[in-house]
Amino acid sequence: MQSERGLMRTLQTSFDAVYELSQDRTHYVKPATLRGTPVAKITEDSPYWIPAWESLDAFLAKEGEEEALKQQYRARHNIDPDNKGVQKRGKFHQDNMSKYHKIREIFGPDSDYHPNQLVSKHHLPVQGLCHKELMYRLACKISDLRVLQARGILAMDPWDFIRWRVGLKIQERLHLPGQRAISFIRTIVYKLCDENQAGSNPYGDPIMREAAILAARYQNRLGSYKTHKQHASSAPNNPTTTLPRPRLQSGAAQAAEEARRERRARLAAQPSTYQGVNAFRAQMQERMAKKNGDE
Repeated sequence: MQSERGLMRTLQTSFDAVYELSQDRTHYVKPATLRGTPVAKITEDSPYWIPAWESLDAFLAKEGEEEALKQQYRARHNIDPDNKGVQKRGKFHQDNMSKYHKIREIFGPDSDYHPNQLVSKHHLPVQGLCHKELMYRLACKISDLRVLQARGILAMDPWDFIRWRVGLKIQERLHLPGQRAISFIRTIVYKLCDENQAGSNPYGDPIMREAAILAARYQNRLGSYKTHKQHASSAPNNPTTTLPRPRLQSGAAQAAEEARRERRARLAAQPSTYQGVNAFRAQMQERMAKKNGDE
């Protein structure tokens, strides 16, 4: 277990202690998970860009459409305030607008960050990482770390700190040269700050979680980080520093397991109404099967 003093020492790690640049300072050499990645923010015209990647610019361009939908459902709700369906859709578009604002703040034209530079493209899925929920998750954590940076607690740039911690989680799971994190990089992003109760979350980084809790303390929103054994107000004390070494699996079995884990993590990040829809479908299928059996 690590003390709060140990956490603070980790947060004071300098850029030069982790990163190494090429001689012309245009690409990363270390850590290995960023090797070959440009230092400057990439664009869709960059030689580094892969055409199959989803476009960050195209995503941000849809913000106006989302704002129009939010206003449309707000107007409909004012006319028919008892309509639960309209209220639900209005809340959905309102939440989406909040996500757009945060993503634009962190990854927009005025930012030096691009989601597809989280790790080298060697480890990226075919579509890249410009997915709304994933970018929003990253953006929120960067905002948390900025709180610590502003107070002098975090020495490294927040984006560099997250990339370092993500890289460490990748290295924990890759055991042979040439292996890639394509199948589980998104799961790491979704679960990096989640609690690792009794080894239940091998993708979680206790340092990142404790840093997020510390930032939440300064922002008076500790309720977002209640733990299984203790209330978050006792944090950031004693995060776990080591995780069980995952057992080796065949390539196909590992890919299938990682896909299942990512799907569970993605669903956990979505509103609980999705579970209600699935339950409703299951009930309908059960009723149809029973009806056919009676006939």
